[in-house]
Amino acid sequence: MERRKFLKLLTTVPALAATAALVSPLLRFLKPNVERFKITAPTALDAAHGEPIPVATLKEVSNPWDYKYFVFTQKYPQYTPEGFKAANVPGVVIRLPTKITLYDPTTGQGPLGWARDIGKTPKVSESDIIVFSRICPHLGCIYNFVPNYKEVTAGYGGYAPPPPRQHALMACPCHLSIYDPADPQLPGRVLSGPAPRPPRTFLYELQGENIIATDVEPGGIA
Repeated sequence: MERRKFLKLLTTVPALAATAALVSPLLRFLKPNVERFKITAPTALDAAHGEPIPVATLKEVSNPWDYKYFVFTQKYPQYTPEGFKAANVPGVVIRLPTKITLYDPTTGQGPLGWARDIGKTPKVSESDIIVFSRICPHLGCIYNFVPNYKEVTAGYGGYAPPPPRQHALMACPCHLSIYDPADPQLPGRVLSGPAPRPPRTFLYELQGENIIATDVEPGGIA
């Protein structure tokens, strides 16, 4: 090898090594949750995840409008010595009235839509249970499940739900967003206030008598 090429090689290799040493921490900061030197790996590991937990029993929510609060822990990957940050997500399990099909009372033609049979006690079935995150989609406050709609009218901005919404509702004390957990077409529908959409829901499974929350609908607050 010529002396000039050899000297050039001696100066180039340290320069490349120094550049790699400077760039590597930056790349690791941008993608801290992949293995070392695998910067092109997919970022699925960045998604939050939680451990499945029992949040209620079927006996605890056996009748329409029975409910139970719980807390679900999610872990978010972070560039820290621990490798993650834990966050608690408050939730509520609600037993909804049975969903029924509406038909024309005169001709019997239909279906015309869906409604909730407020007066009946439903059989045990997964379709009559819903599990919401209690984080308000407006600015992240914790909203309440309010069994008596008259308390919503009195304490949450004077909203008076018209029939057929005169039943239990969900209401945020911060900025008075109000939701209908039993809307047959869009559970959690926003009835009043600044919230841009319904609260997020949990995925869950029935394991014997236990209702197991397995994950929460992904996304940010708003």
